[in-house]
Amino acid sequence: MPTQPKPATPAAITAALLIPIAVSSALAAAITALVRAVATVPSDFEPFKPSSYIALIVVGVVAGAVGWLAVRRRAANPLGVMRSLAPAVIALSFIPDVLVGVTKFEAGTTWAGVGGLMAMHLAVASCAVAAFTRFLPLAGQPQRREAHIQV
Repeated sequence: MPTQPKPATPAAITAALLIPIAVSSALAAAITALVRAVATVPSDFEPFKPSSYIALIVVGVVAGAVGWLAVRRRAANPLGVMRSLAPAVIALSFIPDVLVGVTKFEAGTTWAGVGGLMAMHLAVASCAVAAFTRFLPLAGQPQRREAHIQV
C-alpha cells in the first residue's frame, strides 16, 4: 500500500503557488518575445501583454493547485487520476486559444499568436505540475528527498 504524503503545510502551498507563477511568467515573456521575433504578431494582440497573461497564469496555477489538492485528498489513486486528468485539462485549455484563432475575437489575432498561447499553456502546466509534485506530493508518487521550506 502506498504511503500517504504528509499534510500540505502553508509554506509548501505557498511555494507550490509562487514558484510556478514566477517561472511561468518569465517563460511566457520569453515565448511572446520568441514568437514576435519569428512571426508577425501585432502589438495590439492583448493576450501577449503581461497584464493579460500574468493574471491568467495566476488564475490557472491557483485553479490547478485547488484541483491537485482535491485529488490528493479524495482520490483512492491520486497518481493515476492525475496522470489522466492533467493531460486532459491541458488539452481542454487549448480550446479557447483555437476559438480565438478561428473567430479572430482578439484584435491582432494571428495563428502564430495562437500557437504562442498554446505554448504558454504547456509552460504553465509544466511548471505547475513540477512544483505541485515537489511540494504537494501525491500518494503513490515515487518519493524523493523531502522538500524543506524555511520561513
